Amino acid sequence: MYEGPEFRHLITFVTIAEECNFGKAAERLHTTQPALSGHIKLLEDGLQETLFRRVPQGAELTEAGRNFLPYARQMLHLRTHAVKATSHHLADRDAPLRLGYTPFMNHDLMAEALKAYKEIVPDGRINSSSDCTKHLIEMLHDGRLDAAIVTLPTSESDFIEHFVCEDKVLICLRRDNLLAALSAVPKEEIAANLKIMFNRTYHPELHDQIRGAFKKAGITIRPTETFSAPPDMQFLVKTQGCFGLIRAGIPVDAELTTRPIEGMDFRITTALLFRKEQKRPVLPMLAYRMSQLCRDREKQELPKRPSQSVRPDQPGIEKTG
Repeated sequence: MYEGPEFRHLITFVTIAEECNFGKAAERLHTTQPALSGHIKLLEDGLQETLFRRVPQGAELTEAGRNFLPYARQMLHLRTHAVKATSHHLADRDAPLRLGYTPFMNHDLMAEALKAYKEIVPDGRINSSSDCTKHLIEMLHDGRLDAAIVTLPTSESDFIEHFVCEDKVLICLRRDNLLAALSAVPKEEIAANLKIMFNRTYHPELHDQIRGAFKKAGITIRPTETFSAPPDMQFLVKTQGCFGLIRAGIPVDAELTTRPIEGMDFRITTALLFRKEQKRPVLPMLAYRMSQLCRDREKQELPKRPSQSVRPDQPGIEKTG
């Protein structure tokens, strides 16, 4: 799985673009031309675009390469400032990045943030905290956190929001439920079976948004029990045989499965939140890496069209050329 461009590949790309020659770029970077060619191939394979074309004078950017160049420079620029702002030279050992995250998100996002931070700031440290979105926002306000990965919406205006991903909301149900045999759960089954919801005090805005989305779809939900953590929801679904709500991509218990809601495409957004005066340039880069992980997964999950050869003389096929 492609995890986004590595900084060494970006450095190679920008240097070749400036020198217009692989050999000169190799001399400038004190490496070999085959090594640079390998970097560009990995970058092109990941982006699924050709970035350079060979010309008698050396190499020139393709249209895709010209479009990518300003973004590559921006990412390298951010990396430089991120290191300056968060490295141990500025007492980072005494001021680790304090990053919070909601337990309701896919934990792979937090793992990607940790991995990216260690790549960008090798000597840096992260202190992580897991809590509900409401409490994470309180910790951002009082300075206990530098940033937090939360679920939108929020009513806050004092923060910068960097989009991470958008997840479809699915029904979580037992595998032995007769409705699990369907490709989607009929809307008329939701009101009678969706009996559990997360505690509203943990995220009032999202709680109300979910209720509003169901109401708009003609479904009135009246949950009778609340839970405080994702494992609790799955436990209640297993033991009581009711429905729960879960984000697409979240692992489920072996006895459970997930299904979309027929005729309803409801999605919730995850974002990286931090105060406007926060001076750590590394934060937008972490959001970028997490969003890149989500985009790569979406591409993998897209249904692949079967490849087949078509003869020009088949009905409905026009000959060209």
